[in-house]
Amino acid sequence: MNKILLIAKREFRATVLSKAFLISLLTMPVGFGAAIGLPRVIQRFKSDEAEIRQIVIVDRTPGRGVDAAETLEQLRDQQQAGGPVGSAAGDGTPAGERPAAAGTAVSRASGPLSRLEFTTVRGSADAAEALQTHYDLGRRVASGELAAFFDIGPAAVEARGAQGSEAAAISYYTDKAMDRDLLLGVGTNLLAIVQLQKSASQNPLLFLREERRYRPQEIASLLTAASKQSAAGLVQRELPTRDAAGNLVPGQEVASAFRAILPIAAALLLFVSVLIVASPQLQGVIEEKMNRIGEVLLGSASPFQVLAGKLLGMTGTGLVLSLVYAGGGLLAAKYWGLAENIGFALPLWFVIFQALALLLFGSLFIAVGSACNDMKEAQNLLMPVSLILSMPLIFLPNALEDPTGSLARMASLIPFATPSLMVCRIAATNQLPIWEPLLGMALVIGTTVLAIWVAARIFRIGYLSTGRAPSLLELTRWIFSRV
Repeated sequence: MNKILLIAKREFRATVLSKAFLISLLTMPVGFGAAIGLPRVIQRFKSDEAEIRQIVIVDRTPGRGVDAAETLEQLRDQQQAGGPVGSAAGDGTPAGERPAAAGTAVSRASGPLSRLEFTTVRGSADAAEALQTHYDLGRRVASGELAAFFDIGPAAVEARGAQGSEAAAISYYTDKAMDRDLLLGVGTNLLAIVQLQKSASQNPLLFLREERRYRPQEIASLLTAASKQSAAGLVQRELPTRDAAGNLVPGQEVASAFRAILPIAAALLLFVSVLIVASPQLQGVIEEKMNRIGEVLLGSASPFQVLAGKLLGMTGTGLVLSLVYAGGGLLAAKYWGLAENIGFALPLWFVIFQALALLLFGSLFIAVGSACNDMKEAQNLLMPVSLILSMPLIFLPNALEDPTGSLARMASLIPFATPSLMVCRIAATNQLPIWEPLLGMALVIGTTVLAIWVAARIFRIGYLSTGRAPSLLELTRWIFSRV
């Protein structure tokens, strides 16, 4: 046992005190921060530099139409000013001619409507004429004169219009594969505008008007108020519970965004920690074989002692890496008042499954390294191990969306997927039965013992072998060999 601990201490110190480990420790948060913040910076830069984009709305509804372009411009100006404008002022000044409010330049660069200008084209209900109009506008889109154009079908505001029919649909024409500003800024608001005008005839407050329809300022004010109230009016809470005395306890308020991010962050931290720590261990075993250091080690310790020492040292290194990041995350959560959304069970289960994952996958990486003479040979044998390690990422969305569902439960009980998926499920809900993580832990322990036994059988022969890399058949013979 002393030899195992001595080897583990050597591996731990050699890794933790290395420059590569310290660089990884510092650069990984920078990488995650860049992945989160860089798209926002790019979007802000894009918004600041982009020119005003022209949007045409072809309105083929009967009468005077739905006033979509005017409503979108009113909505844009209200978002920029931080509140309703136009009708609230009572001056009747058109939206495009109203002087900018203080801070408008800042807000104009932040919203999806900020760099868009709108024009209405009254179209015909005739399909042939409409097609000609679409073709002409399409040429303008292709030439870059227009960013896109929308078409409101002639039956879009009819109360009995067939849902999903071409005449009642709102169509979107562009030459780009994806345009976030147009889809979120124009598309969703245009649907809301049409639906409000469609229901205007049923509003008793509009019975005295000559045309039972909303004015553009009114729709813009309704949409702006709805967007503000929906953000503050919808609160997520945990399920009610009973305390030790049997009294009902109301569910605590949950930070929805944090609750959605926490499970993915915990699972990815576990996955990345295994990947960062196991890969250098693989390279270290190959280097020891090439430099004949393994022969010296085996002169004073058995193959199993060397393997166990390397695994313990690697596990300690991975736990240090995870605890540094997890500790930083807990301190940040406490600073922002989100610590109650984490609880005490998640950190405990995270440490347990992190240690088991390091032992499980570390033994496989070391076994691959002992069977190969260089990294080029190791890549071929490492492919199945990498696929097994990455398999849980496929089920992460389902585990986050439905943590107590049958698919997430079955996937999280597959031993190679249990660490990441079980941690994700524990972080996603507090209603997970205790027997599921306990059963998952037992299955991972059993699989880890088997993996270490297989790795030890391969390690005792492969650590001293040279020449070409063994085939899968030869590896099987090593495992069941009595030598």
